[in-house]
Amino acid sequence: MPLAFGRQTGGVRDLKTPPSGFPLFPPSGGRVISLRNHMVFTPLLASTTVGTLDPRSVTVHVTQIQRALYLPQNQFYVADATSLDPEARLVHCRSEDGKSFQIKYDRLAVCTGSQGSTFGVPGVERHAHFLRDVKQATEIRSHLIKNIARAGIPGTTTEEWNRLLHVVIVGGGPTGVEFAGELCDFVKEDLSRVYPNRAKSVRVTLIEARELLGSFDASLREYAVRRLAKQGVKLMKGVVSEVTPQTLKLKDGDVLSYGLCVWSTGVGPTPFVSAMPFVKTSQGRLAVDDRLRVMVPPKGTALPDVDVVSMTADETLHIAGSEEELEPVDGVYGLGDCSANPANPLPALAQVAEQQGKYLARCLNAQAKSGTSPEPFQYRHLGSMATVGGTSAVLEISSPVRYSMRGFSSWLAWRSAYLTRLGSIRNRLYVAFNWTITLLLGRDLSRW
Repeated sequence: MPLAFGRQTGGVRDLKTPPSGFPLFPPSGGRVISLRNHMVFTPLLASTTVGTLDPRSVTVHVTQIQRALYLPQNQFYVADATSLDPEARLVHCRSEDGKSFQIKYDRLAVCTGSQGSTFGVPGVERHAHFLRDVKQATEIRSHLIKNIARAGIPGTTTEEWNRLLHVVIVGGGPTGVEFAGELCDFVKEDLSRVYPNRAKSVRVTLIEARELLGSFDASLREYAVRRLAKQGVKLMKGVVSEVTPQTLKLKDGDVLSYGLCVWSTGVGPTPFVSAMPFVKTSQGRLAVDDRLRVMVPPKGTALPDVDVVSMTADETLHIAGSEEELEPVDGVYGLGDCSANPANPLPALAQVAEQQGKYLARCLNAQAKSGTSPEPFQYRHLGSMATVGGTSAVLEISSPVRYSMRGFSSWLAWRSAYLTRLGSIRNRLYVAFNWTITLLLGRDLSRW
């Protein structure tokens, strides 16, 4: 009987009188707890920032993904998990209107994902935009179109004109690169027809501290750099030290004025994961073993404070003693971005979470039927893809043999693969229709 927290699945059983007078929901069936009632197909999220795709094209309601939630014994709660009591096997929750309740679990899968990492840079959360869900993508689109409109107001100074039409992207991973490519397509294909003078003045700067598309093959990285530069994207290598309402400061002393700043430098743990009483890696992710069970130190050993840096560096355990001394927590599992096996940390990718979710489902079903012990989880990397603007993309396949390609053929493969990976027929039709409308009639510049 699984209990899902966040995005995957986990279990619920004995009903007891709850402490603190909070209602305790009956344990029959499975429970899914999440503030968001839908899943976002993140590979296509950048396309919604400029109107290539409609936001509903990349969202799938949770009941369309898990049909078992239609059954009366299973429930989905739009709520936030605030804390966990592993001794009492209780998840403390709060709804959006402030109502508190508790859910008792048998098996718990923590799959809360991650949040954008600021690396402690002042001003990022207040002045920059993240790109991790549809709401943020819609805000980016609104801000972009608003700046384009403001630049055309009579009396606007040249300095203000240049600032409003300057978009700065911090982070050269797939999200940053794909957003830069989509933005260049929007300026070239649509903005140039409506506001040609403003389109000529739009500048796009992409700042990366290390390598652009660092997880890809060197030849693909070089191709992406050439393509972006050809489209007019200015590539800068540097580290941001501060973000103000209108400027972005680098550690080398450079100051860039901007109208829109999009922050996509990596991911970090959510507050719920950070507060959980389990062992964390040096990047703040839940430490799990090869069967995805979260870990605790031996009895009598205190948990140390974790200095979270990012999820891009090598991960080590923040615990005295060796990894062999750690003990798995019965019935609690960590999946996806929020967890990592310190002996073999996996990247924060959707395919990792998907494979782990299917693995855990098989394990729980096998345990319920025959009581057999599960085999260790084995991750199979299927490859990586990213568009770089226009009809070009880079593609790298790792299984069964390593193979890479670039250009138009990669772009076709990118579109074909993601179109078939969408969660429902409805979404596939939405995306195909949106792509056709964009090709024939262009993107919409309306702001609401």
